[in-house]
Amino acid sequence: MIHQLIYYSRNTVPGGDRAMLTNLRDIVSASQRNNCRDGITGFLIFDKTWFIQILEGDRTQVGETYNRIARDPRHTGATVADARNVSTRSFPNWTMGGAMRTPEVEEVYLQHGVGSAIEPARLKSSQIIALAFDLQAFDQARRQGMRLAS
Repeated sequence: MIHQLIYYSRNTVPGGDRAMLTNLRDIVSASQRNNCRDGITGFLIFDKTWFIQILEGDRTQVGETYNRIARDPRHTGATVADARNVSTRSFPNWTMGGAMRTPEVEEVYLQHGVGSAIEPARLKSSQIIALAFDLQAFDQARRQGMRLAS
């Protein structure tokens, strides 16, 4: 069994858009290193206000990872939205994929009923996972298009 934990927290990363992007790249990079070491996969959805993250792996490792993340000063109010055992990983190839909410992906959010602001407490875990799948697919299609254009 794979343990899957979904949480959200309020983004407190300082600075404007450029500084936020730089900080968030650092977060994703460190997450990828740590998660590869710990056998964790998942997906991070974020905007200027919220982080929503899906973590998957061994129950103990997921718990330790969440506890470490919850202590990070770059966010506050970490709240577990769902924790459960699943038969397979939803994001097996992503030690930590991520998608920042930008105008480019706004249509994906709208397709999932997420309008001007994300309200994570109102989202069901199935909605979060479906949104993450579609953001992942959007990113993969964009990357594939870049390769074809080269």
